[in-house]
Amino acid sequence: MTESSEWSIPFEPDVVIVGAGIAGLSAATELVANGRRVVVLEKSRGVGGRMATRRVGEAVCDHGAQFFTVRGPAFGGMVAEAHKAAAVATWCEGFSQAASIGAVVTPASDGHARWRGMSGMTDLPKRLAAQLPADRCLLRTAAKVAAIGLDGGRVRISVDSGPESGEPITVHAAAAIVTSPVPQSLDLFAAGGLLGEGNGIDADAHRQLATVTYDPSFAMMLVLNRPSLVPPPGGIQFAGGPISWLADNQQKGISAVPALTVHASGGFSQQHFDAPAEEVAAALIDLVRPWIAGDPSTAIVGQSLHRWKFAAPTTIIPAPLVAAVTSPPIVCCGDAFGGPKVEGAASSGLAAGRWVGRVLAGIG
Repeated sequence: MTESSEWSIPFEPDVVIVGAGIAGLSAATELVANGRRVVVLEKSRGVGGRMATRRVGEAVCDHGAQFFTVRGPAFGGMVAEAHKAAAVATWCEGFSQAASIGAVVTPASDGHARWRGMSGMTDLPKRLAAQLPADRCLLRTAAKVAAIGLDGGRVRISVDSGPESGEPITVHAAAAIVTSPVPQSLDLFAAGGLLGEGNGIDADAHRQLATVTYDPSFAMMLVLNRPSLVPPPGGIQFAGGPISWLADNQQKGISAVPALTVHASGGFSQQHFDAPAEEVAAALIDLVRPWIAGDPSTAIVGQSLHRWKFAAPTTIIPAPLVAAVTSPPIVCCGDAFGGPKVEGAASSGLAAGRWVGRVLAGIG
């Protein structure tokens, strides 16, 4: 993989992939393995999407996806290679469960491995990115796609070049794979003139994509000066109420110092999404106070609040991908397709890469 802050592209790309989360990187892996030239555009400064890890003071916290499971052979092969390379490790075989905050917490184990990155959830996508060959893949971070359209039988990707140059940068390719949250993808199609009767996007595909919605989520990271009271193996899943997840990153094995990650539920997050950060933080700290040893005002020595606008799809499209445009191919995929969570997103990306590869082979 070539990762560049410059806009020179050393080859004419066959496929542009929007998003360098697990879906986009899986699609890129599939395409370059079959000889395709790929450009991956990621609006953030790093790869991984919601497989996100952040340092807060001396602590390391996963603040997006917290773990992943392996059910199918394709993703299983990817994880097995990463495990052999010491990029991922098993965490446990199940987490403590509670109906809601204040309910009895009971241990749970189903004998099925939950996996983590060796030093954080970003480790798996970072490994995939590092394995992409530089002669066939350019990964550009801090590249915010502004519009996706058509131009002379090819896909036209307009990228915001930032305040310095003003004019968008345009990249053309034979195909595109779009892995951003579906409402954002539809906004990109609208900006590129693809929506509306006869304008490019398939009407049935548009109706299907328009059904996808997401819950937001707050992720609160708390650095502690003493071990937390979260029971082993360091995670509690809540079936209802304002908190959906509570994890101890030190027990998890990624943080040298005690640190909690608190995920607010979709309902709480929707209700308070535009509230001041300090107000949300105070409410979340009060809710998880039973798992903080001592007075939170002295036990908490660092904190950070992150808002995920599109945290979890509430509508799942059963197919692993949707072809928004068939000629030239523009495909949507990600965690809202075929199955949620990390494996679902990776499998969706692999399927999109295979489908686009076959279409291009037919064209060529």
